Amino acid sequence: MTTDREGKEAPELPAFTVIGGLLGFFMTVLVLIGPALLWISTRFAPGDDDRLVVIAMGVVFTLGGLGTVGSHLRQNAKAREAHRGLDRSGVRANAEVVSSKRIWVGEVSTPADDVDLVVTGPGVTPFSARVLTEDVGRYETGTVVPVDVDPRTLLFRLAD
Repeated sequence: MTTDREGKEAPELPAFTVIGGLLGFFMTVLVLIGPALLWISTRFAPGDDDRLVVIAMGVVFTLGGLGTVGSHLRQNAKAREAHRGLDRSGVRANAEVVSSKRIWVGEVSTPADDVDLVVTGPGVTPFSARVLTEDVGRYETGTVVPVDVDPRTLLFRLAD
C-alpha cells in the first residue's frame, strides 16, 4: 500500500544525559565568558589598544552564548509542545514496517535503522512515514508497531 501523504515524526524530547549535562555546562561557561571579558575590559588603562579587543570578544561571546542558550531552550519548548499536542489530540494507530535498512551514521559509524512505515488506524487517513532509529533490529519488515498520530497534521511518535 502506497500513499501520497507523508507524516512527520515528533521531535525527540530532551533527556538529561551525560552529553546533555556537558553541553549545558559548556553553554553556561560560554554565557559567562562574555560578561567576564566585558568586566575585565574596565580594568585596562584608558587608551590601551588591547581594551577594544577584549570588549569585542566580550560582546561576541555574550551574544553568541545568549543566542545558543536561547535557541536550545526554544527547541526544547517546541519539542515539549509537540508531545503535549499529541497527548491532547493524538489517536492510537498502527504502523506497519514496509522496509528497514541498516545504515551507519556519525563520525564513529554508529548503526541505525532507516525504517519506512505505513500508518493506518481509526480516524486516520493512511500515510507513509520514515523513522531513523537506534533500536537496531527492532523494526523488521512486516512488524506492526503502535504510534500516536495527530490526524490533522500527521505528526506522529512511536508509542511503545
